[in-house]
Amino acid sequence: MSVFKRGRAWWCNFVFQGVRYQESTRATSREVALQIEATRKAELGSFQARQKEPRVALRFADFVRTEFDPWCAVEHHDRPSTYARYMRSVKALKEFFGNQTLEAINAGVVEKYKIHRSQQKRKNARDGRLVTAAGVNRDLAVLRILFNYAVRLGIVAKNPVALVRFFREHQSHMRVLTADEEVRYLVSASPVLKDVAIVMLETGMRPGEIYRLRREDVDVGLRSVHVRTGKTANATRFIPLTARALAVLHARVEESPSDWFFPCPFDPLKPVGSVRKAHDAAIARSGIQPQFRLYDLRHTALTRMAMAGIDLATLKELAGHSQIQMTMRYVHPTPEHKRRAIDRFEGFVTELLTVNNSHASQERKGPMRFQSGASGS
Repeated sequence: MSVFKRGRAWWCNFVFQGVRYQESTRATSREVALQIEATRKAELGSFQARQKEPRVALRFADFVRTEFDPWCAVEHHDRPSTYARYMRSVKALKEFFGNQTLEAINAGVVEKYKIHRSQQKRKNARDGRLVTAAGVNRDLAVLRILFNYAVRLGIVAKNPVALVRFFREHQSHMRVLTADEEVRYLVSASPVLKDVAIVMLETGMRPGEIYRLRREDVDVGLRSVHVRTGKTANATRFIPLTARALAVLHARVEESPSDWFFPCPFDPLKPVGSVRKAHDAAIARSGIQPQFRLYDLRHTALTRMAMAGIDLATLKELAGHSQIQMTMRYVHPTPEHKRRAIDRFEGFVTELLTVNNSHASQERKGPMRFQSGASGS
């Protein structure tokens, strides 16, 4: 048996030079799984061939072009946002390591990259902010994956990133919009951004999930949307739609003949890739301070759902999280919500103590005695 299905994903199962390999392809299609299996076999064959050949000094940029990029595209075929994220880091890494050979890159060189990268200005940052510790760490994580792959291919003997400490990250502040901020933002938003924002605020979906919505993904009768792909297996889910979200999607179907709810303005056969520029413009027009990211609309939706009393298990499924800890991290009650919670707690304790004191007072008085009256005449 070449490939077989286990749960939602297809697994490959083959023997190469006397060794059995059985591993998940993470693909939900048998055809794609077969392609991944073929790539894996070729990878093993390449590894064996390289073991017999003398090592050739390979430049970092050449390895990315001939080996890492093609492998990464296949490995993350079902997660385009992950592939795009890796390629952004690869671009920064090539600027620093491009002409160096893989063998020449050691832990000391990687440490120099940490310093270099942390002193660079963030892309599109108008206030001159530098690349954050989290941003540098994302680059290091991709570099570690790249060298792990190079080790598997037999191109290098060890991974230099294994000896490098990542920066300590401060947990990013997640904004929850107030009702007033939501109104001001939507008034300042372009038509497409406004619709994306409303769907996100009503469903808690990720931006990329909304961009890739097709007509076939929405069931008007069941009032639900089917998220077919995402960051993890749990991202594939059904989400019930509110009347507000359904109205937005219905209007977009009436306006555009495209199969996508949010088609690319330059090519209706493709979904829109981003609304970041429209978001930045809306923030500037609205004057909202402190500013917030588009992704904070998802955080706002999930927080409101929790405040509405939706239990964490259900919220986890709606959000498409793989672990409940992730759901808990996304949910931060507002000061007003915490104030109401403490008021309810105070009322409960007051009532509890009142009842208890009443019972205690009754017990101190002792049982009530009844005297019988004189009988007969």
